[in-house]
Parts: sequence; C-alpha cells; structure tokens
Amino acid sequence: IKYIIFSDSLDAERAIEIAKHCKGRIGTSFGIGTNFSNDVGAGIQPMNIVMKLWKCKMTEKDKWHPCVKLSDVDGKHTGEPEEIDLAQRTLGLI
Repeated sequence: IKYIIFSDSLDAERAIEIAKHCKGRIGTSFGIGTNFSNDVGAGIQPMNIVMKLWKCKMTEKDKWHPCVKLSDVDGKHTGEPEEIDLAQRTLGLI
C-alpha cells in the first residue's frame, strides 16, 4: 500500500476531510503545524525547518520505496517523475 503525508495549512477538521476522501485509495498520515507538533516544552521556540522524505521502508527488513512530495504550487513536487505521476493519477489530480 502507498501512503501520502499531508502537511500544508492543515487543522484537525481539514485532516479528517482529506482522510475520508483518500480512504480505500491510499494510506494517509498528517503533519499538522509546527506549533501543534512542538511538544518539547513551553517557552522553546520551534525550529523553522522542512524535511522531505526521499525513500522509506516500513520495517528494517523491507526494501526501500520511493517517496514523493506533491505541492499545490507547480514545479515544487519532489521525487522521481514516474512516482509523482503515479501519485497524481492515484489521487485523481490529473
């Protein structure tokens, strides 16, 4: 199964909408805001960094699988072109 991780401008309500739309099509996970996920303590300024997956595996024994990042801005997708195309087609974006 393929997974997609949504993270841009999300809140819990929007994440639920997206999860319902993707159910049965692709696995989903969510990154909801820097401050929402900054649980290291009060008064600590969160770092402003972005990390993008390139490859992943579910267990230590699994082989590496390619990852993509789809953006709502043309030209900002990352990953292998054929994987980007597959993700967009799977989600009905093209």
